[in-house]
Amino acid sequence: MQLKKRILFILLLAMAALVGALSLMGWLGEQRWQQRYNDALLQNQRIAWDKLQGENLERLEALAHALLKDPAFRDLEAPNSVQRVDALLTQVLREQPPGLRIDVLSPRGALMATTDASLDPQPIAEIGWVQRAHAKAETVQTLSQTAPRQYDWVTVVGFDSGAIAIGQDIGPHLQDLASYLGGQIFVANMRGAETVGTAPGALQATGKIIPVRAKKADVEWVDTADQSTRALQLISQPLSNTDQRVVGALVWTQDVTASYRSDRLFNAIALAAALLFAVALVLSIAIYMRHAMEPLKRSVNVLKALANGRTDAALDDGDEESEDEAGAIARGVVAIRSELLNLETLRQERARTRIQQERLIRDQLRTLADSLDPASREEILASLGSHAEATAVPASGTSGTNVVANANASAPNQLAELAGILGRMSGLVSTQQNRLLKLLRELQAAMQTQALLASLQQELEIARQMQLSILPRVAPSAREVEIASTMIPAKEVGGDFYDYFPIDDEHLAVVVADVSGKGIPAAFFMAISRTLLKSNALHLRHPGKTISALNDQLCAENDQMMFVTVFYGVLHLPTGKFTYVNAGHNPPLRLRDGKAQYFPSGVNMALAVLEDQEYGEGEVQLEIGETLLLYTDGVTEATDAAGALFGEPALHASTEAISHDLGTAAIPQHILQAVRDFENGAAQADDITIVALTYRGAAA
Repeated sequence: MQLKKRILFILLLAMAALVGALSLMGWLGEQRWQQRYNDALLQNQRIAWDKLQGENLERLEALAHALLKDPAFRDLEAPNSVQRVDALLTQVLREQPPGLRIDVLSPRGALMATTDASLDPQPIAEIGWVQRAHAKAETVQTLSQTAPRQYDWVTVVGFDSGAIAIGQDIGPHLQDLASYLGGQIFVANMRGAETVGTAPGALQATGKIIPVRAKKADVEWVDTADQSTRALQLISQPLSNTDQRVVGALVWTQDVTASYRSDRLFNAIALAAALLFAVALVLSIAIYMRHAMEPLKRSVNVLKALANGRTDAALDDGDEESEDEAGAIARGVVAIRSELLNLETLRQERARTRIQQERLIRDQLRTLADSLDPASREEILASLGSHAEATAVPASGTSGTNVVANANASAPNQLAELAGILGRMSGLVSTQQNRLLKLLRELQAAMQTQALLASLQQELEIARQMQLSILPRVAPSAREVEIASTMIPAKEVGGDFYDYFPIDDEHLAVVVADVSGKGIPAAFFMAISRTLLKSNALHLRHPGKTISALNDQLCAENDQMMFVTVFYGVLHLPTGKFTYVNAGHNPPLRLRDGKAQYFPSGVNMALAVLEDQEYGEGEVQLEIGETLLLYTDGVTEATDAAGALFGEPALHASTEAISHDLGTAAIPQHILQAVRDFENGAAQADDITIVALTYRGAAA
């Protein structure tokens, strides 16, 4: 690269660095201003929300205390008290704004009266809030999600016979907040999706997922229905209830397209002005450098001519007299020309020396060729022979000057040919060595791979043994039941598990579960689910409460979005009453007198999907000698080579085919053999778990 171009390049880099630094400083300043602005927006949003929520909660509390002054609330167990309360609530409801609901609850949280007209109303207040308000004589005020698309402000006030809970739908009041702040107001659920807002569907249409557990203040570009792109100021922060549990997020949106585009236009104009100034400066310096570099350019041209053997090249008059750097270079060029003749003499002497060296190299190559195989040796000798003929010393009578001239003319080709011959010989010599080294490396890699595979197989076997070790190894000691089980993982480790354990002297718990997926991740999630279920079961005892608590625990830390289906039941050993919860699992079979019958299909969802779920219980009465068959979908979804499913009808038929004389211990293997016969050699697609429980009665 020419000196002029290098100087211009350095100048361009300096200007680019200056513009970049100024741009960076402006950007950092803008970011600091934007952060302060976002903090102010978040603070204003929180202040406005707290004011709106406080006013409504105070109104609800005042209404609650006014209602409690009515004599109907003095003794709800008195005759016709509930009817009087219903009439009073109906009258009050007509006088209140829409979205109001009033519940009268017992100290245990059961509904005694409500203004909700649905077929199966559920209390708007949690049991803990009711108990706190009743026992501690305090007012509980909170925010609660009372329906999939509804949030209520809830006030709970305790009195002697229970508590009164008043809820107000926040939806109609969000417009007040939007009028104060400007823009639109929404409330997002725990999944970050829109539930209620001043512009229904607008937040959902943007496709943005709101972070519920953290504050956010940012500008997002979204596509609108009219095919345009708009800048949307999005402010969100978590909303918590009185238990400090996050129940949703408050979202405030504003269309800031105009101001955002105005800021961008200003920044673009400023950047363009800076670039134009930089370009003008560079052009000015380039023009100056063009005139200043002309003497240097002439000196370079003379040097090129001298390098090509043209000694007649000369500088312009006056170039040598210049006192600047160009003059010094010109004087150096003159000195170089005076040395060229001396260099020519030295070059001739070196040519003669080179001829002698080439002869010595050829002799050495012929000696080395004797160590090669015959074919390679003949190839090298033929090449050396051709080279010797091409570089033979001229016949006597040829002048020394001509010899030197010929040597100088052909020296590069001669050396290149000798180097090529040497390279081919080196390649031939090293080919066999390289082949052996390659084989050695391949052998070492194969040995390392074999050792790694053996180590992994050993670790998987240890994981499989650890998984099997946490499953029950012996049947329960209770004489009232007989239990047999089997589990066949689809991989070395699986996601199925089963368990049976005593809760107390009269109750036995039994569970079968299936974690989504297979392999080690499913096995880890299985172990966690089993441990938490057993801990909750021993503490909470009731199946519904046990499964609800387990669901909340699994949802809390479930970044992998795994889930588990569970069938959990508690058997009362003296009576045979079996209380159960089916959380998205396959319905078990009841085998009695040679007839099999499926349990009713469950309506509860799987665990670790959605928090704060209540799980309904079912109850059956087991007769003496009746057998329950619990299983996972690895049984019904087993496939043959054609892809056909084993299915529930085949399982039902296989269960009814069980002989009356066949003991409980053999039932799982009987079902497993029916599945294997159906697969007919096809690979197992999923984990298979089967548990058989036979009730023998208290006299067993």
